[in-house]
Amino acid sequence: MEKAFDHIQDSDRIWVYQSNRFLTEVEIELIQTSGNAFVASWATHGKPLRANVAIAHNLFVIVSVDEEQAKTSGCSIDKSVNWISSLGSDLHIDFLDRMQIAYKDEQNLVQIHPMNEFEQLAANGQIESSTLVFNNLVFNGKELKSAWNIPASESWHNRFFQ
Repeated sequence: MEKAFDHIQDSDRIWVYQSNRFLTEVEIELIQTSGNAFVASWATHGKPLRANVAIAHNLFVIVSVDEEQAKTSGCSIDKSVNWISSLGSDLHIDFLDRMQIAYKDEQNLVQIHPMNEFEQLAANGQIESSTLVFNNLVFNGKELKSAWNIPASESWHNRFFQ
């Protein structure tokens, strides 16, 4: 697991936002700065949230919240989605495009393809059911650490290998 996740506890609530392209170093710095400012003022029903933003693989923005300290609410979650959406608009990046599939290739390098290209790669045998895909639906820190990168056969991606 990446060093950026050292602060994430198993019980933390997690949101993974995947970029539609790899981020530049300048964009990563801007996202981290913006994310730090956002979580510093993020609150639920007036109560501050203990949260962090991490960047992984130059592709993912991961927001974590210590919900043992304070539970997020619908309004606070909406604020985080508005923040990532606004950030994406400012940087011309789509963080909400669920049709992009990220996976690790044979050299363990992260790749990203639109779903139709991923399906074609599977049909051509260029990727297999054992290919490690990113499950961006992980819910908490424990799942992030243990089930974020799993074989396609263990995820919804399995349908491309039937």
